[in-house]
Amino acid sequence: MNALKSLGKLVWGGKDCPEMFKLSSGVLYELRPKAKVVRKCLYKDCELSIRQTTIAHQYQLIATCVLDEGEGDLNDVLDDERAFLIGTELRFVSTTFEGAGGFRWQDESAGLEYEYIVDTQLINKPTRDAFALAVARCVWERVNSKPYTEASEKDVALIMQQAEDEDIDRMLEQVKIEDEDLGAATAVRPRSSAVKVSTSGDATTATTIAPAVPPKWELPPEPSEMAVGEIIVSALGELYLFDARKGEFVQVANEVALTVVETDTYTYWMNVASNERSYSSQQIEPEMNAVFNHDYGSLIWNYFDDRRAYSFSVVAADPKHYEALHQGMTRAAYETLNREPWAKAAVSSQDYILDAYEEDADMLPAPDSWVSDDEDASDEESQTAEIHGKSVQQTDLSEEDNDSDNDSSSSGSGSDSEENDEIDQIFRKEPVPQGVKTTRGEVDDSSSEESESESESESESEESDGESAVSGDSDSEGGRRLADANAVNSKLAVGYKHGRSFVVRGSQIGVFKHTDGDDIVFDTTINRVDDTHGREFTPSSVLLHEQDSSLVLMDSQRPNELYKMDLEYGKVVEEWRVHEDVPTLAVAPNTKFSQMTGEKTLVGLSHNMLYRIDPRLGGDNQIVQGEQQSYATKSMFTSAATTESGAVAVGSAKGDIRLFDRLGVRAKTALPALGEAILGIDVTSDGRYVVATCKTYLLLIDTKVPDDSAGRTGFQRSFPQSQKPAPKRLQLKPEHVVYMGAPISFTPAKFNQSPDGNSSEKTIVTSTGPFVITWNLRRVLGTGRGDAYHIKQYPDIVVADNFRFGQDKSIVVTLPNDVQSVRRSQLAKPTRESLMVRPSGSGGLLSPRDSIVDAPY
Repeated sequence: MNALKSLGKLVWGGKDCPEMFKLSSGVLYELRPKAKVVRKCLYKDCELSIRQTTIAHQYQLIATCVLDEGEGDLNDVLDDERAFLIGTELRFVSTTFEGAGGFRWQDESAGLEYEYIVDTQLINKPTRDAFALAVARCVWERVNSKPYTEASEKDVALIMQQAEDEDIDRMLEQVKIEDEDLGAATAVRPRSSAVKVSTSGDATTATTIAPAVPPKWELPPEPSEMAVGEIIVSALGELYLFDARKGEFVQVANEVALTVVETDTYTYWMNVASNERSYSSQQIEPEMNAVFNHDYGSLIWNYFDDRRAYSFSVVAADPKHYEALHQGMTRAAYETLNREPWAKAAVSSQDYILDAYEEDADMLPAPDSWVSDDEDASDEESQTAEIHGKSVQQTDLSEEDNDSDNDSSSSGSGSDSEENDEIDQIFRKEPVPQGVKTTRGEVDDSSSEESESESESESESEESDGESAVSGDSDSEGGRRLADANAVNSKLAVGYKHGRSFVVRGSQIGVFKHTDGDDIVFDTTINRVDDTHGREFTPSSVLLHEQDSSLVLMDSQRPNELYKMDLEYGKVVEEWRVHEDVPTLAVAPNTKFSQMTGEKTLVGLSHNMLYRIDPRLGGDNQIVQGEQQSYATKSMFTSAATTESGAVAVGSAKGDIRLFDRLGVRAKTALPALGEAILGIDVTSDGRYVVATCKTYLLLIDTKVPDDSAGRTGFQRSFPQSQKPAPKRLQLKPEHVVYMGAPISFTPAKFNQSPDGNSSEKTIVTSTGPFVITWNLRRVLGTGRGDAYHIKQYPDIVVADNFRFGQDKSIVVTLPNDVQSVRRSQLAKPTRESLMVRPSGSGGLLSPRDSIVDAPY
């Protein structure tokens, strides 16, 4: 108490001073999640103070605009002060924005939210903490109608903690999870009369379970029924729940039984229960985002109900229980996705799949020629915490830790290719079409209501002009508009020449130019995509071709044909009928960097056939004889990628991966399917690494054959039966998914491209929902961790992303109605604030704060 009173003299100042505590320099923002401009600057130079009212034990929070000399007389009529009554309804909490600390609070009477960010050069963290303490004392006085000197330190600390907890609860409740994205949380089956605890093989059967410790945090509702069926495996362990407020796992039960039951053929459910209560019953499916860790003997996964996402962890009682759990869950996941018995898979395939599901599976070391860059010199070390004598991974989501581990080149300098004098003649200049736009810089937070209104009016005017430019008379066949007003951006192609990128929006293609400062600006529009018969269509795929002079387009309605668009004229000039009996599902360049050459041929892919396409053959069959490989059964191919030498990696909807050294022969290597469909595939230029994209994880594979004296890869020779590569699953931590509030759905991942003898590929980029995510390849290989990623949140869903050609410092990000360029150094380690999303009134997603805060994992 003496310490509290002593600090009180410093905090409160003299009794004659009306402003008892003041922060002298900062910026005041008004937060408006449903507006076009989410963050509006009210006072660019602001003082924040606490002032006592004429009523005992009641105080006001005062935000005062600091005017420059001479401005006072001119601005007497302006609103230069905001006052807020301090109480529990203020919900006064600490926050950060762009690395600077501050505070956020609500004005319930006006339905508004405010944020004050301090000048870090003048106000340090201890001063901010003292101010927060002063506000908490004001709240305590108002609630208790007593002087703060009668409060204990614990009482005041409780006021501050409750405000933080209520803020997190409010944000979590605002996360909207669509019904179709939810895994079923409970089974509509009778409750099992008892939980049978057993393990496969020689594992000991357990008949009793210790009582659970009463939880002090919010658990998901207890399932009304638990799934019943044949018990495949059960294991004992400790149960932990991720506490979103603290950013760490906390124990909720000393001993539980995790039981996998088969409720129907190839349908499995996982039950978690103790003698005291049932915790979860959910179907085993990819959305669980399950992660096994052999070192810690743990399983971490996600559980969704109709309110929010949760992350549970079971630490197995001993290695025998862990192995039983690992094998039982992997078997259930495999059979669920592949619809075939686990026993049917070869032993080598089973080992491959088991390795893929473990977080700490070993991989071959990175090539000796790889010298770490400065920004990657220090590997991240896992933090561990002792929980009941067991060492488990700890998630640190501290909001105040700003130690950056990002790229050293924060300025993101880059150079564009020198433009030809004729560049302006390549594309037809047209007004910006509706919704196809570019972010030319940060929002000017200092703008007033009036200037913002003018900006919105100008925007509406531009959109109106754009709409008139892209709309017109109906065509003769279907009476369709020339442009769909409801169309959104869908596909992205990044060029190497002239620094151009191309974005598909309905039947239009927007052309964007990269600047020297790694920004991206709108250049022109190809207003209508028609085939050679004048039929308008929406490209389902785009591929730059012949030194970026043309685009190869696909139309999902006519899969037997490809279209060549001449970018000088902005129209389709050739129509290639590949084969009347072979629908083409995907195309890839002949070699990884073919777009930089005059190469005419392409690699084509159907559901069970891989072939070379040569448009020069003409006629109705442009597949090169002798350079095709077909399979009798439906292989369900989905995607292909080529190396610099022309080797091909192919993924399928079944989840398997084939590696070909050339076209026209059978695959040298066939890697077994984990079960999830391969949505996209990419390969490094030398063929050493393959990244395959599944819905909830990326699969990184080192294709180097162990102990091969010639250093060959799986493209050049088959792996020995007992030496299949150990795949590495790159996935988001289940506890991070709690903040994101929705199941993961990755876009096709890409390596950065390094032609002309540049350094090897070293970064992978993908996205899910409104988040862009990168993995550092060297760090993944060096530490064996698939969860060492950096992330940035956007205000809407990311539909496509890729690195700028020839480097990995700049990423092109395509949103439904925007195209942006972001420096990789702007991506940061995930934190609670950077991951939290909530819906806007327009149906898009908005971050509660437009910031990324760097903090340890």
